[in-house]
Amino acid sequence: MRLRFALIFGLIALGGCDIAIPNGLFGCGQPSDCPSGYFCWSSDSRCYDSQEPSCALKTCDQVISEFASLGIPIECGSLPDGCDGSIDCGGCPAGTVCGANGENFVCGCEENTCANFGTGAECGVVPTRCGGQEQAISCGTCFGNKVCVDNKCECPVGVTCDDGCPGGEPTYPCLENDCSPPGGLPDGCGGFTDCPSCKAGQDCILSNDLLFECVGDCTCEAWDIECGSAAPCGSPTLCGTCEDNGFDPGYRCDGGRCVCEDSYEFNDSPNIPARICGEGTDDSCMQDVWGIDLQATLHSAHDIDDIDFYELKVLDSPTPLVAQAYGGRSGRILYLRYVCPDTSEGLDKCSGDTGSIGGYKFCIAEGDAVGIERRCDSSASSEPGTVLVGVAADEFRGESDCDPYGLNVYATYGTEIPVEF
Repeated sequence: MRLRFALIFGLIALGGCDIAIPNGLFGCGQPSDCPSGYFCWSSDSRCYDSQEPSCALKTCDQVISEFASLGIPIECGSLPDGCDGSIDCGGCPAGTVCGANGENFVCGCEENTCANFGTGAECGVVPTRCGGQEQAISCGTCFGNKVCVDNKCECPVGVTCDDGCPGGEPTYPCLENDCSPPGGLPDGCGGFTDCPSCKAGQDCILSNDLLFECVGDCTCEAWDIECGSAAPCGSPTLCGTCEDNGFDPGYRCDGGRCVCEDSYEFNDSPNIPARICGEGTDDSCMQDVWGIDLQATLHSAHDIDDIDFYELKVLDSPTPLVAQAYGGRSGRILYLRYVCPDTSEGLDKCSGDTGSIGGYKFCIAEGDAVGIERRCDSSASSEPGTVLVGVAADEFRGESDCDPYGLNVYATYGTEIPVEF
């Protein structure tokens, strides 16, 4: 410490001789640790001669790596730089464009339409993608005795052509319009022509130039995607993290939705409970008196039927069994069940009411605790018994979807049981 201060004071004194202190030379934990005129940056805890930037600009390699971790390949395009701006991360080889066919950040050939195919297709079929014949679109037929040659209506040599359009001139509306409204667009001869349909997620909209275009809101918000990587309108898109999108701490991303963060979020059925004791977890349940404590969340104020189920493999013993829930904001309902080693029902006395869920008989109680007397009629087996515990919200209080709670499950010989049988 003395050496560091000696160096600082020495360099401060030399400052009068126009000797600059290199940025990042000194470590710091607070501003007073730095020489006069220098600032302690929180990003690396070093001293610099300027204020720390409000954000650190990201390089293309950093952004591409972040997208890759979410399964989104990046080849080109303008990407977020981490500071509310953007950074250009490359173009595409000749003959390809970035974002072709709705594939954001990927180089490819542009999808064909009647309007952009060559100099415009008046008739015939046009391959929709890159010269291939898959998913070809129709650009209409020619009028009268004209024939379609290279997607243009032409009069055969030696033939006097009649447009077949008395009193008017034929038009080809798909030469300028990407799509058409229901019923098609007038062909100038009393009929109507249907232009190609828009892809999923897009609508055919009349633009300010009075042309019909395929327009769609392909954003994460429009598709109600809250987080992660997704493909609205078939276009790979990064939708951010739960925290980025305004969710409180305690949420994680699951399939594009922000759900409560705990280790037991997929235990919403008695058929797929979360194992919390026995066989690969805590083995303390293999004794007469034991207790297991955990923290979890009830994860939807909009799904009042949500029940978190837990399973414990325990020493089979004719002793009382109690489950208690505590903390959180919600009123709760607790469920408790015991299965003997021979798979028979071992639920004897119950501190609440008995009921069936998914074909399973449970002791059910409203409040903070539920207890049973477990007893198996014929159990000489050394195999363990099974405890199933369920926690549900009687009602959610507050606006948060995530209501944390603690759960304690324990076996006792009957002393200080917090429930009455």
